[in-house]
Amino acid sequence: MNREKVNKKKTPRVMPDVSEYIRLYKEQNYPIRDIATHFQVSVSTVYHAMVASGFNEFRPRHSRLSHTRMSKEEQAIALYQTGMTRTAVVQKLNISAKTLNKVLEKHGIPIRYGVDLVTSAKRAAQFNKAYNDCQLSLRETAELFGVSHPIILRELKRNGYPIRQNVDSKNRPTFKLKHKLGGAVGIPVPKLTPKQKERRQILMRIRQKQEDKQKLNRLKKYSRAQEYWQLVNEGGLSFEEAGKALGVSGQTIQRIIVKAGIDISAITLREKEIALKEEQAIAQKYWELYSKPMSLDEVGALFGLSDSTVRAVLLRHGYEIRKRGRIENSDRNQAKPRKTKSQRNKRQAHIPSEILQATGQALDMLISNIKPNKSAF
Repeated sequence: MNREKVNKKKTPRVMPDVSEYIRLYKEQNYPIRDIATHFQVSVSTVYHAMVASGFNEFRPRHSRLSHTRMSKEEQAIALYQTGMTRTAVVQKLNISAKTLNKVLEKHGIPIRYGVDLVTSAKRAAQFNKAYNDCQLSLRETAELFGVSHPIILRELKRNGYPIRQNVDSKNRPTFKLKHKLGGAVGIPVPKLTPKQKERRQILMRIRQKQEDKQKLNRLKKYSRAQEYWQLVNEGGLSFEEAGKALGVSGQTIQRIIVKAGIDISAITLREKEIALKEEQAIAQKYWELYSKPMSLDEVGALFGLSDSTVRAVLLRHGYEIRKRGRIENSDRNQAKPRKTKSQRNKRQAHIPSEILQATGQALDMLISNIKPNKSAF
């Protein structure tokens, strides 16, 4: 038995040298967890062994990447060297352009500037002809060439062309799209110079392009509103249900349909009818409980409502309510005309004869003392 126990005892594990941990951690970029898995020991064993050996160059937690992956810095350099632009690298790795520039400068990689000076000069010459020669504004020039006005401004400045600046009353630069294509009504248009005619044609082209763009946008919006209306009207969906199906809110669906000039009164009536039917079903449930009989407070407590809310719903749908021995909403509860009260027989006051006699004598004396007024006759 003892021999069997001796044979079953495991041979002691030979621990690797700590320098092997440090080599894999520093040179091969292994995380501590992968080192522990490789040598079949715990993470705490590897960590405490490295600390005991005096190693203190641990990486921050957020940068402990696997040795099989490249760091973000290496990825940025590799992507940029394959020919990707800095904007594409920044969007792919979700880093700032400033960070990418610092990484490239740190590793001595020259930054490519995608400006072709010949092409830039040609474009700037075209922009300058429209902007300075034909006296178009920046926005009008941008509309003509189909680019944004900051691009026009940048190209003109890069090639040394002058920039006009309109200033308003508050000393702020203004870039307004204003063009007058003719005189007032009844006043003849003065003769235009060739340069003015060219500018007029350019402005008319810009205006026509803007009008076509607006018409196209209106047509797109109307067709989209028609699609929404078919879902709501023919499909029998509510605005909220149609919004969930299309990934927008129900109010957005309703606003687009109304803005396109489509009448939604039928939908509103339908929604009101549905709401009325739902409320009638709820009132029926309240009435079934109330007629058991239960009090309004008890019915409201079952549904988490106040007694006044239950009362209002029942009265709205014509149900009778018990109140102080009477029933509301019934003929018996109507006001009745008041009856006149029967007058009781009043007792006659008893006046002594002496008082009556004395009162008569006093009246006779007063009458005898009054003299008749002659002017009255």
